[in-house]
Amino acid sequence: MKKVIIFLVVVSFMNCSNNDNDSENEVAINLVTGINLVDTFGSKTGELGNPNKFNNNNFVFYPNPSVDLLNIKSVEKISKIWITSANSSKKYLQTDFNSILNSDLYIEDEIESNAKLKFIDLNSSEIKIDLISLEIGYYRVFVKINESIYWENIFVGVNNAEIDDLINYWK
Repeated sequence: MKKVIIFLVVVSFMNCSNNDNDSENEVAINLVTGINLVDTFGSKTGELGNPNKFNNNNFVFYPNPSVDLLNIKSVEKISKIWITSANSSKKYLQTDFNSILNSDLYIEDEIESNAKLKFIDLNSSEIKIDLISLEIGYYRVFVKINESIYWENIFVGVNNAEIDDLINYWK
């Protein structure tokens, strides 16, 4: 009996000691694999990494990186917005996200439970979001338009030093 218990303890320990970071995958809700750089007029000026975003040109957002205010515009009415914190990874720089990301990938409850900021019952095509309460770092912006969910990755920073670090990280 002692041998069985020892065996079970050893097997359990070995299974738990595996690197838990391996549980991350290319569709993790809190994963950022890059961002689009967008100026204060909404024009894309560049790209860092390989952004795992699903937007299909349904909305524009600017600026990115952002300091304290994020503008979101859409031709259609936006009904909900959630902003979730995220972690960056260079692990999926070669992944073709166009072939794996879709509007049904995440459910609203999952997004909402991870949200740092949420705006529900919206009915507007132009939204300004105050980001001042967010810490410096990566975030995902989820937008619900016509019952479909789309998203982009943003970086929130407060000065040029953080932006320089951001660019250097993705080089």
